[in-house]
Amino acid sequence: MTVSIASLENNVLVMEVSIPLESTMLEGENAIEQALNEAGVVASGELLKQFDTDGSALQVGPTKFTSKGPVGKIYHTPYGDTCLARHVYQSPKGGSIFCPLDDRARIINSATPKLAKIVSHKYSKLSIFWVG
Repeated sequence: MTVSIASLENNVLVMEVSIPLESTMLEGENAIEQALNEAGVVASGELLKQFDTDGSALQVGPTKFTSKGPVGKIYHTPYGDTCLARHVYQSPKGGSIFCPLDDRARIINSATPKLAKIVSHKYSKLSIFWVG
């Protein structure tokens, strides 16, 4: 089972996915699910890259932030985890680190918005049974 990027042009991602046709229906469905989740991870990584900066300095109000360079982070998506090197910024005075990608893509605790919504919805249903 392989997933590869055939092309990425004009904000259109074309992927090639190879799925083995297994000997039983259940094994085949599992192979399909695994391949499509793998494709989802690759596509999510490419989508996340679009929200990153090129590393140029940023002006936020009176403060100039400079990139500390690409720093790896694991992002959780509905299809699985993807690791991405993205630019993080800090002011010359130090202090908090700012990641434009996380802000622009609306990342919540390393989770993409759809995954965060799924998890939040799951736990909101569980809370109606909680007697604490």
